[in-house]
Amino acid sequence: MSYLVLARKYRPMFFEDVVGQQHVTRTLQNAIQQKRIANAYLFSGPRGVGKTTVARVLAKALNCEQGPTISPCNKCSSCMEINESRSLDVFEIDGASNRGIDEVRNLRESLRYSPNPGKHRIYIIDEVHMLTNEAFNALLKTLEEPPKNVLFVFATTESHKVPATILSRCQRFDFKRITNQKIIEQLKQLCASEGIEIEDEALHHITIKGDGSMRDSESILDQIIAYAGKTITAQDVESLLGIINLEMFFRVTDLIGKGDVAGGVALASGIFIEGYDFNEFLLGLADHFRNILVCKSTQSTASLDVTEEFTARYTAIRDQFSVEDLLRLIKISSDTEYLIRRSSNARLHFEMALIKMINMNKSISLSQLLEQFDDVKKKADTVSQPKPVAAAPAQDISTQNSAPRFLNKVKESSAEPRPAPALHDSAPLPVPEATAAHSADLASIESRWNEVVERVKKQKIAVGTCLAESWPTALSGKILEISFDPHNNFQQSNVERNKDVVQNIIAETLGDAFKIRCVKDEKGILKETRKVAPVMDKKKQFEQLVNENNMVKNIVDTFNTELLD
Repeated sequence: MSYLVLARKYRPMFFEDVVGQQHVTRTLQNAIQQKRIANAYLFSGPRGVGKTTVARVLAKALNCEQGPTISPCNKCSSCMEINESRSLDVFEIDGASNRGIDEVRNLRESLRYSPNPGKHRIYIIDEVHMLTNEAFNALLKTLEEPPKNVLFVFATTESHKVPATILSRCQRFDFKRITNQKIIEQLKQLCASEGIEIEDEALHHITIKGDGSMRDSESILDQIIAYAGKTITAQDVESLLGIINLEMFFRVTDLIGKGDVAGGVALASGIFIEGYDFNEFLLGLADHFRNILVCKSTQSTASLDVTEEFTARYTAIRDQFSVEDLLRLIKISSDTEYLIRRSSNARLHFEMALIKMINMNKSISLSQLLEQFDDVKKKADTVSQPKPVAAAPAQDISTQNSAPRFLNKVKESSAEPRPAPALHDSAPLPVPEATAAHSADLASIESRWNEVVERVKKQKIAVGTCLAESWPTALSGKILEISFDPHNNFQQSNVERNKDVVQNIIAETLGDAFKIRCVKDEKGILKETRKVAPVMDKKKQFEQLVNENNMVKNIVDTFNTELLD
């Protein structure tokens, strides 16, 4: 057969032609120019990224009639023989089928012969990790002190299986997975050379399926050309490879936004009829939610590997979901994909997952939930407590700090009406009950200091974060002293600049006004005296709330509530 597949036809012939591995090719070129060629190299990396190709180019660079050179001529007999895999000085060995000690012994015997006609004898062993331990041991001495002009190049996709004794005798190069953008650029050039018209979205589908491998991507393109001819559309690629268009995933997010369960069931039925793989769909759906999450979290689409059309659509829908909801959707997709791989009823689990996503309620943080229940509890306690009745004062009524309106309410609610006490004209004006009844001391301030910090964070998060590094250590009249570690100069300065905010929130929280004074804890008293209330684990706090509050328990049971980390 005269036909050459694209991966072989367009195989790089020079270091400069290798895509995405400049860190390797540049180092090898410098080594050749400086005459610092090692005895053994280990090329490690994913499949189809250029390991064996670079080994061949290195062999040509060393054995070229004009070499050693960083630019082999590809015209001399040595270069042409290496290109055609028939050189007597360059041996390409498959480590998987020549893995025993006998093969390595035969290799060592061949090392005695001098290179002819080239300058070096080069052994390229592919998938070297497949060699047995005995075979590796037989190589050790040879690698450490090889004969003159002998070079080993080992290629592997699993470097962790190569013994450390071998690794220590090699210069290791880690080949990177090639970016989709670079693969697309290479395939465009290839298609132009072959006279093929192809859509950008079709190229994108190919690179996604190629998963960072140039060889895989070129093989897929070869297959698609055989299917579609000289004009290739995205639909051709989707039909041949069973790729699910992103439009399907956007339909899912639309259904979630509308809460359309019937539409979700219809979509699942359509996917089943079209013959799409449920696992592939769920993996793609998880990646779709990941794109929304990245777009929302970074407020940027730079890291999205999609076409411009879909980039704009991700920007448009990113605010429809919270980060917590996206994390839950990704978890549902991943968990269902794992479940389907082990189930005989894939369609059932797939439909259940879609319905669960569509019916999913919006997330609410546990702190917000707890605050809401605290507010409800406080209101309930206030309603359930009996109204206080003023006791008869022993002193003159003119010294009482009470209000006529309050006394009138007591009179009206009494079973046996009693006349209200007479008030002197000099009686003081009424004072609000909360302020009159509350008299904060240092201990009560300490017990509620974390609450003060959290309220400050809600109003000004930067100030609240700095205030969290402090602790109340002294109270003199209405002056509250809060101490900072001597190293926390920035935090102390920030709080001092925002004293009014902190003082207002202290008054709202404690029901009493204080002026704050920020000081440094030079004597280290803070570490000894600080008494921080233990923070209960959020999950335990939630479980305790469920156990103690029937209303919360009913909500959890009714709506199948789950706690997110």
